[in-house]
Amino acid sequence: MDATAVRTFRMESAGMVLELTQHGDGVRLRLGSGDAWYVAGKLGEMLTVSFGRPWRLAFPGLRGPEMRRTDDGLAVRGSVGGLETELVFAFGDETLRTEVTWRNPSARRRADLAVGLAFPLPDQASAASVTLPQVLYRGNPSADPDRTVPRLGVGPHGGLVVEEHRLPVPCAHAEWAEGPDGRFLTLYSLAPGDGSLGAVTRDRTALLALSGPVMFNGEPDVAYTHKSTTAPHPEGYRDLAPGQELTLRHALHWGRPDRPGHGFRALVHQGLRLYRPAPARPLTLDEIVELKTAALDRRWYEADGGVAGYLKFFGPDREPGFMYGWTGQCLRLAWCDARLGLERGEEWRVERCRRAVDFYLDGSATGGTPPGLRASFYRLADGQWTGFTRNGRPFVSARAFGDTLGDLADVVALLREHGRDVPERWTAALAEGLDAVTRALLPDGLVPLGWALDDGAPLSRPPGAAGLPCVLALLKAQRVVPAAETLDAAVRLLEHYQRAHADDFATPFSHATLDAACEDKEAGMYFFLCAYEVLRLTGERRYREWAEATADWLLTWVYQWSPRYPPGAPLRDRGFSAVGWPGVSVQNHHLDVFFPVYELARFGDLAERPEYTRLADATIHALGQGVCTRPGEWDFESPGEQGEGFYPTNWQVRGTSNTWNPSWVVAEVLAHALRLRADRPARRPH
Repeated sequence: MDATAVRTFRMESAGMVLELTQHGDGVRLRLGSGDAWYVAGKLGEMLTVSFGRPWRLAFPGLRGPEMRRTDDGLAVRGSVGGLETELVFAFGDETLRTEVTWRNPSARRRADLAVGLAFPLPDQASAASVTLPQVLYRGNPSADPDRTVPRLGVGPHGGLVVEEHRLPVPCAHAEWAEGPDGRFLTLYSLAPGDGSLGAVTRDRTALLALSGPVMFNGEPDVAYTHKSTTAPHPEGYRDLAPGQELTLRHALHWGRPDRPGHGFRALVHQGLRLYRPAPARPLTLDEIVELKTAALDRRWYEADGGVAGYLKFFGPDREPGFMYGWTGQCLRLAWCDARLGLERGEEWRVERCRRAVDFYLDGSATGGTPPGLRASFYRLADGQWTGFTRNGRPFVSARAFGDTLGDLADVVALLREHGRDVPERWTAALAEGLDAVTRALLPDGLVPLGWALDDGAPLSRPPGAAGLPCVLALLKAQRVVPAAETLDAAVRLLEHYQRAHADDFATPFSHATLDAACEDKEAGMYFFLCAYEVLRLTGERRYREWAEATADWLLTWVYQWSPRYPPGAPLRDRGFSAVGWPGVSVQNHHLDVFFPVYELARFGDLAERPEYTRLADATIHALGQGVCTRPGEWDFESPGEQGEGFYPTNWQVRGTSNTWNPSWVVAEVLAHALRLRADRPARRPH
């Protein structure tokens, strides 16, 4: 081609524009939407080739480029780093599809290869916020700085690149301020499996789609393998024999969010269109209920002196006792027991629920506990009530206490709905607990992480969103002890949390998972539940908008595809599909059953968003996997048991699950299944 000649190819679809311009041996690429460019630069500086270990982001340049039109797009062929390279572009499903083929033209084997694409953001996006689902949310600003967590823009190379199977939605996403609402760019893998995705921030930020190598906090060949733990991971390299090819397929989606910071919502819904998730359905709702009921019955315990409740664990080598809220959910199990008893006419179940509530209220506030606050644990070994501990000092966790107050409100409401008497002291204890919450807030108006068990002083540590379960309890109490001032207090608190976390999501929800100190799914769950409750109580549109935005944030944690597991891995042999399962936190990259399944389904109906109803249905059936249905299955001897953690990625041992079975694994799934099953005749199909 004449070195002075300029050729420009352009194509458009659904307002998206691709422009390729060749001037001599140089090709420039621009991606935009008419009024603005989202990616612009030399194509040779977007094609990375690295040989040897450790890998590095290297851009040897595109040599001898040839541009042409194809039947449905554009193509560029040339040579990069000694590899023949062809890059094909085509629009489809409101995205720009990219297919890059790398071929070894030499007569010798090329080993330890890492190749891929880097899409630089515009200069004005220097402060772009990057999201890698389950891994990185806007830089993980609330994560404990003393713990090792995923970070971007740190270390010797400034990159964070993870395995595709670590990402519930296999994509890398960036948002930046420009204009009134900002802009976003999302890079998806179209054939997720052995590749890797991420970003790098040095002089500017770029999204990366690579052939498999990883980088953790700027260190190549390092992976995040447990809480605050990394390990060498020199995998993901490829070898190309003479004449052998490697093809990578991705899709790009860009645009303006409806509101600043809300671009992640397009990430979720475009992903659903791309991956069309179809979950496993090993059990019906009836079967889930029966199996989980067996696990509930196995946990019932009573003894002399009125001791009554549901054991946190069932199995050997577990310290026996009751735990209220968080992973214990003793009163949630009591609600399930009463619900089953009322459905089946089994009065003994209702009485077990009553005895469990009485025992909690009779004992948990003794021993100098501040008025309204209660201990969270009861040890069977010595009959002691205890709290959580921080720096050697016992405290009442706002997360666990809020869970328990909400469960108490649910039990009272359930019994009253069925015409059963409820002791006045139950509602009095609920009111006292709520009063304890509202009179001991932090100076900024938020609920603290917890309160000292000896004097009730709020913990001064920044709470994140750990106090939202207490706000949810204030709202649930409106069903049983309605009070305008309580509702007003709950709404004011929710508004505080919305401004702090859910306005532009710059400081995402965090600190609800008590064994981690970081951004987590559970904190977002409780904001969604609160917004849903206020919407039900008031009907105000803004609460629907808050619930919708937070539902989408929660769905960034839910797998839209199922990774392949290594040969011989138990999850592979058992046919486990990750589709519909949620992850946990940016410190805990595993799957568990904590998710607002029932409320998401009902919100989908209420807001006329059938996709939420479908996704909730997918999740409840997906959670039927891993449940023991016969002795020996899933490494349990007792039907109904289910492990807490399933590991689809290199966090602990990929392709395995555990047998750690705290009672919340029973309570969460059973409570949702019972309510969804009861709603079936009244629900309209979608």
